[in-house]
Amino acid sequence: MLGFVATTIAGAALLLIFLVFDGILDAVHIDFTGTGIISGTSIAGFITGIGLGGVIGTAVGWPFFAALALGFGLGFLIALAATGVYRLLRQAEAKEEDFDLGTMVGTEAVVTVGAEAGSTGLISARYLGSPRTLSFKADVPLRAGQGVIVAKLLGPELAQVEPIAPKPPAN
Repeated sequence: MLGFVATTIAGAALLLIFLVFDGILDAVHIDFTGTGIISGTSIAGFITGIGLGGVIGTAVGWPFFAALALGFGLGFLIALAATGVYRLLRQAEAKEEDFDLGTMVGTEAVVTVGAEAGSTGLISARYLGSPRTLSFKADVPLRAGQGVIVAKLLGPELAQVEPIAPKPPAN
């Protein structure tokens, strides 16, 4: 029974590590199929199930091989559950293309440091839900507090902006 207990603890520790610290373990990513079916997470779940089934089977007085068979069954079920959790966590991750600054084109921003035409100033825009400060160039002078639209990116930290046309007064 002690061997089954040790197997359960080791498997559960591995399962926790693979699920919680997945990003840290990307350097040693164990996923033979790319689907999570035969991954470190599913293998750790399987090991946990073998130990847990062995503990349960032994505790109720089953012979070793019957307890081991229960462990394999539970291991399979826990591996499936771990794979499901793994897939849900992977789907929740943002895709790499979501971080492309090109998605800022067309975004409204506010000038934080004004500039003359052709000079460089600063704007604050929302990017992935957080404020992002970029340098800008414009063909017209812009003052702090003025609304602009990002027309195009000239570099990783430099945008071409255009002023937002003022809205006509309501009658």
